[in-house]
Amino acid sequence: VQEAVCIVSEHYKENRYTRESLISDVIGEGNVVDSFVVDRGHSNGPEIHSVTDTGIIVVHNQRTGKMVTKLIARPGQVKRYYNAEGRNAPQDILAIAKEHLKKGYNNI
Repeated sequence: VQEAVCIVSEHYKENRYTRESLISDVIGEGNVVDSFVVDRGHSNGPEIHSVTDTGIIVVHNQRTGKMVTKLIARPGQVKRYYNAEGRNAPQDILAIAKEHLKKGYNNI
């Protein structure tokens, strides 16, 4: 049996331990529902932002495939991804993101 290897950035390894623990132990990473290419002009190039059914946004560098970070989604973030493509965000994911916001998870 071969184990999956997740390549992550140094930033994530060094600075996101608490958030990763909350995601893995409390929320759950979930399954990807949709992915969006986001280009903010970063020197490392565009990113792929994947929204999961538990309200997590997993960010990968598009060129290298490295995971950059995981975010606990806020409703506005989720809406912006979908609005940029002229689509409506799934109501169940928006509801989960709203609960995460109420609990202050996005500040971790």
